[in-house]
Amino acid sequence: MKLTSVCRELHPRHAFRISRGRRTEVRNVFVRLAHDGIAGYGEASPNAFYEETWEGVMEKIEAARGFVEALELQTVAGLEAAWGKIWELVAPSRAALCALDLAMWDWLARRRGVSVTKLLWDRAPKPITTFCTIGLSTPEELAEKLAEVATFPRIKIKSDAAASLTTLKQMRARSAALLAVDANCAWGATDLRALARELAALRVVFIEQPYPPARDAELPRVRAVLPLMADESCVVEEDVARGAPIYDGFNIKLVKCGGLTPARRMVLRGKALRKTMMVGCMLESSALIAAGAAVAQRTSYADLDGAWLLGDDPFRGWQFARGVLTPPDVPGLGVEPEPGLFES
Repeated sequence: MKLTSVCRELHPRHAFRISRGRRTEVRNVFVRLAHDGIAGYGEASPNAFYEETWEGVMEKIEAARGFVEALELQTVAGLEAAWGKIWELVAPSRAALCALDLAMWDWLARRRGVSVTKLLWDRAPKPITTFCTIGLSTPEELAEKLAEVATFPRIKIKSDAAASLTTLKQMRARSAALLAVDANCAWGATDLRALARELAALRVVFIEQPYPPARDAELPRVRAVLPLMADESCVVEEDVARGAPIYDGFNIKLVKCGGLTPARRMVLRGKALRKTMMVGCMLESSALIAAGAAVAQRTSYADLDGAWLLGDDPFRGWQFARGVLTPPDVPGLGVEPEPGLFES
């Protein structure tokens, strides 16, 4: 195997705001694994909330280079065993682990002439309907964003400590779409039960991560009003069972848990526990989005608009149209990099 890694600065089409801050650029890390004329691709979108940086990811990928370049991938079982060995080399960076894991799945699927979805679930990939996110916005920005998603089938509204319903009410007045609200841990000072009743009246389907993880124990009494989904409280696969008594479901993000390998186990565990599941994303290119869409074949929801939010996606991947991701009929993840990405 020949391993190549690069960092690329990416820019959202609009400034992206959540309760923790504002982003006008991100630095994601991309990897390519090449052998026998076949290349597999992976990506990491490091996030400071999880103490990840692009420099740290690049450093950890280098630490695993010797092991990865000696790999002889032949089976899914062998890939899963390699994932465990790589984790020993790159810990604590699950973002680095994710990038390498995706590239292994992509390479093995291409080698076999099948999609990653087929390798994961033994089925062909189908189109995925995704939530599209409206971040915190100025009045001027909000008007443009509401118009942009007015015909989309699923919309997620970001919220902050103010817990304002203004954006949600405006969106509901324009659209019959499925609506969800994500507080990103910011509602610690709100009367959550009362707020949940207002959201239920607006036909919101769930609240995502209203409190910080340290306050999870306070949440069960709210679940009778509106379902609660864990995000920051469900980072790795061990968190699925821990959060089961507290949350109705959880959000799987590949960069948080370490790639497709643990994500598949999280889905299977969630199914066994009868939990609602969603696959989410950060600001990511079509490479990570395609991997998320492969996992989302077995979940109730997807929030995979990260590449759509970008103005400079360096990969071609699943086609996005009005909130629906459609897979290409090609092996692997279904993505290709722009010319020169790995030569920069």
